[in-house]
Amino acid sequence: MARHVGIVGVGQTHHARRRTDVSQAGLVREAVDRALADAKLTIEDIDSVIVATGPVLFAAVNQPEKWVADAIGARLKPVVRVTSGGGTGLAGALTGYYQIAGGFAERVLVVAYDKLSEGALQYSISTLYDPFWGREFAVGIMGFSAAYWRARMDVLGHTEEAAAMVGVKNRKNAMKNPYAHVKKEITVEEVLNSRPLAWPIKLLDVPPISDGAAAVVLSSEKAAAQSTDRPAWIRGMGYFCEADNAAQRSMLVSEPLALAARRIYRAAGITNPRRQFDVVEVQEPYTCFELSYYESLGLCAPGEAAELISSGATQMDGDIPVNPSGGCAGANPIGAAGLIRLIEGAAQVMGKAGDIQIPNAKLALVQSGGGWANLRGVAVLSA
Repeated sequence: MARHVGIVGVGQTHHARRRTDVSQAGLVREAVDRALADAKLTIEDIDSVIVATGPVLFAAVNQPEKWVADAIGARLKPVVRVTSGGGTGLAGALTGYYQIAGGFAERVLVVAYDKLSEGALQYSISTLYDPFWGREFAVGIMGFSAAYWRARMDVLGHTEEAAAMVGVKNRKNAMKNPYAHVKKEITVEEVLNSRPLAWPIKLLDVPPISDGAAAVVLSSEKAAAQSTDRPAWIRGMGYFCEADNAAQRSMLVSEPLALAARRIYRAAGITNPRRQFDVVEVQEPYTCFELSYYESLGLCAPGEAAELISSGATQMDGDIPVNPSGGCAGANPIGAAGLIRLIEGAAQVMGKAGDIQIPNAKLALVQSGGGWANLRGVAVLSA
């Protein structure tokens, strides 16, 4: 039988467009030191290390786990690198979760980072296309996402105004997040009137490009008490994939996300996500994606996402707050973004979210994903 796994320590850097004050290894060390201190542990207490980064060209370093291991003092420990685009951080956490649940470790350190200011982000993203069927078009993730949003506008009513409300909400929330990169409120009108990039996606629908790192300490139930009397217990976690070829995919719903949600909800005993979850953290690469996630995660029925955001339910003081941290609109070091969502969800149920704490949060939903929007993961955390 799988063992219980909890998050006992979290840490992240202060994210910025360019962290020229540190190397990539130094950036990682900053997050790791905070996570270990939060867990009241040292690197000697860690049994295994998972290093999660975006594709090599994102930060222009091959096999970064080699210097990361040196930088954090992980010599002669098991070290595994995981990469999965935007979902890398959550995929790394899932790898660590499996190690503890399977009885192979008592404590695992998961660290995720990207220093996008030093890489070739857009070139790297273009090479993700299938070389035979997609790369010749090279419309990039933005053009790809715009086509999906347009389909959802036509069929599900995911309007430009509703997506703009997502951006306004997340930017407002990021103002109180001490680690956020972007701290500037915007209005719906400013979003709608911002420069078109790939219609209907506009400049203020898009998150920043950030340098940043994040780390969590995962622990078995037996070892958790040494660190905290209030871990964030992982009630379920999964990561699912669908076809890479767009012709084989639904443009209206994220099928792997809906599947992941159903499976993990069943494992965690969730029957009414809208009413049972106290807080939600999602990884929204563009504002329109958050609307889609509401529906795929069962927070509302298909076609009701615009109504949900308009109702105020997903605001900090709503009945289902989404992204109190500000989400990717506040900071977006891509390889770390999924782990940051997990950290923010864990901080909520551990009661340590500071100025963005949702009162009495006991159950959190976390979403992340990568690829051409075809890799999707879900985690459920409880106090």
